[in-house]
Amino acid sequence: MPWCPKCRNEYVEGVTTCIDCGVELVDELPEETNPEAPVSLYQIKDEQTGDKFVAFLRYGGLQTAGLLPEEDGTYRLVVAEFEREAAEKMFAEISSGSGDEPELSMDEQDVSELLAAIEKQLDELEAEEASAMFSELRTEASSVYVKKKDKYTDLKFSGISFIVFGILGFGLLALNVLDIINLFNKFSTLIMALVFVIFIGVGVTSLLRARKLKNIVSEEEKTTDRVLDWVDKNITDERIAALFDAELSEEDNYFQVHSELCRIVSEEFPLFSKSYIDQLMDERYNDYCEGRQ
Repeated sequence: MPWCPKCRNEYVEGVTTCIDCGVELVDELPEETNPEAPVSLYQIKDEQTGDKFVAFLRYGGLQTAGLLPEEDGTYRLVVAEFEREAAEKMFAEISSGSGDEPELSMDEQDVSELLAAIEKQLDELEAEEASAMFSELRTEASSVYVKKKDKYTDLKFSGISFIVFGILGFGLLALNVLDIINLFNKFSTLIMALVFVIFIGVGVTSLLRARKLKNIVSEEEKTTDRVLDWVDKNITDERIAALFDAELSEEDNYFQVHSELCRIVSEEFPLFSKSYIDQLMDERYNDYCEGRQ
């Protein structure tokens, strides 16, 4: 019997295309893979180079990117299976070829060429954003996890606000020049005009940064939804209650339970952002405590 390789529905003989997915049927289904399992993308010779590859993927919204050390001192760049296609697409878009996906078994020269393209992309980031990104990668857990969607909203709001204030400012200066109002002398008008030009420049820059983030918000949300669904099903009130120790104080119980919850989720999603897991488990613990009151 033919099968759909996408939705895995079985069809009767004679049918060649899945009516739901529109893909061609196959005689046998491919072996199912664990979507959370890490898959290797590239062999990287040193950690510093690997960090740049990981930073590039993290900036693109792929939260499971990471490095696994090898016995020979090199590193493997890995992502979870469900983010592999998105990672390959990102590398294909910046590769110097015809747009086809680059071979995963690239030699050292090919990796160097791809690294140059990645460094160019990273250089376009604001200095503080790039610094924060590398800091998060090199620490076990950063202080606060900020979603790309929140960054996008903040940048968009800031950009529009600066542009509006700049335009209103020039309108005010125009009224002053036309002697409709008399607030500024010529020197003050020049200074204020420069300030409003800067406002508009900052606004445009913020909107351009927001535009870049907009393209990766959906990918991040898809990944986080997967984690949230698992947490809802597995980190139940009963499971949290079982971790409490009656002999410990409330503060000590918080640190013990929170630490254990983070470990449980990290084992299920080993490549996921530790800062995100830490923040998520803190919120889950607080929800549980509020429910007990």
